[in-house]
Amino acid sequence: MKRKRIFLVTIGMIFLFLAGTLLYGILREDDPYRYFTGLGEKISVAPDDSKIAFSYYVDGTESVFTANPNGTHVQKITNTNNQKDRRPAYSPDGKRLVYLREDPEGIQTLRVINQDGKKERQLTDKDMHVRDAIFSHDGKTIFFVAMEAKEFKKGEESREGFDLFSIEADGSHLKKLTNADYFSMDHLYLSSDGQTICFSEFDGGQERIYSFSLKSGTVNAKPSILPEKLENIQEFYEPTLSPDGKYLAYTEVSKESQGSSLYKYELFLLNLKTQRVQRLTDLKKAVTSPAFFHKENKIAFLENTNWPKEPAVFQLKTVDIKTQTIDALKLDIPQSAGGYHFISMLDRGVNGLTLSILYVLLMGLLSVYLHYYYPGKAYLPSIVSFSLAIITFLASFAVAAMIDPWFGIGLGMLAAAIFGCSVVVGLFVFIFRRFVK
Repeated sequence: MKRKRIFLVTIGMIFLFLAGTLLYGILREDDPYRYFTGLGEKISVAPDDSKIAFSYYVDGTESVFTANPNGTHVQKITNTNNQKDRRPAYSPDGKRLVYLREDPEGIQTLRVINQDGKKERQLTDKDMHVRDAIFSHDGKTIFFVAMEAKEFKKGEESREGFDLFSIEADGSHLKKLTNADYFSMDHLYLSSDGQTICFSEFDGGQERIYSFSLKSGTVNAKPSILPEKLENIQEFYEPTLSPDGKYLAYTEVSKESQGSSLYKYELFLLNLKTQRVQRLTDLKKAVTSPAFFHKENKIAFLENTNWPKEPAVFQLKTVDIKTQTIDALKLDIPQSAGGYHFISMLDRGVNGLTLSILYVLLMGLLSVYLHYYYPGKAYLPSIVSFSLAIITFLASFAVAAMIDPWFGIGLGMLAAAIFGCSVVVGLFVFIFRRFVK
């Protein structure tokens, strides 16, 4: 009787752990950046190379900072509560920054602020969701990518897309420049003469560079800055033009990772005159956000050392264009205030692997218990588990057809996980009954 009681207590405890873990996983806020401290996803270099602007998280709060190129004299520019400030870009005179502020609903508004953190101005309201923004060469106008906020909230159900807009730096004269509802319009940059706005767009097959002429008001799917032979065979991720208009920096999937299950992105440099492509990094991670220095032959960029997991853990680095020497910049940046270690550890611990282990333990112990006390029913937990996997799999088709395809895919993945656990439990019971009397 004592052994039976131990079995039942252990089974009950594992069941409570499983139920509690599952409930926490469902109810918790699914945000990997909730307590994160580290760099955001974009950087900008001042026109005189004296400062680098970036966003930085401190315990989940993202703000815009500036620092000297050597990582010293870090200054917080924006202050916000329960919102996130990100994607800063310098004005041509280096005195102002345009950036985006995300509210708790995920809507990003356009803002401008002086480099010293004064005279902050909101340029767009919450009716628009802004994705990227840059200054014109004279600093009077800001060009940005946006779509209607209500359409953005619809997600995959929305029939609308992104378009290009302009607005004066004082918040006046908002103007819609395109009307094409692009799927993934982003990474804006200007031509050297300031008359053409280039942007990235996924055309369904590859990442392409499009251009918009401010003179004619038309979009060109074959921008003149690119060599014709590269337009259709080369993918350009996060392209940015050098200040003198001679080079195009971009990221691309490295050749050695193209045949693997995990793509790795490296930094490349295209000489627009000679059409020569130069690979600048071999970090075997994911390089993002290249930004040219204006006075030196260097490019600043971010390396995601946690790729492809979340949150993205970026390290700020520079590469010399001529020597390809890579230097890491150590920022004298604010650190976490602490107090979230237990919750962060709990968040990391509640995952699919933990749930699978607890599920297998529960079913395995039930099978052992039935083997000793109800010998003819030892395989019953495995049978129930297999049945649950089949029911979940069939339900995934109904949910995909009648409710949401993505929910259906999620249920299908859950069914596969339950099936895998069922196989493990079934094999365990088979081996256990052969070796244990």
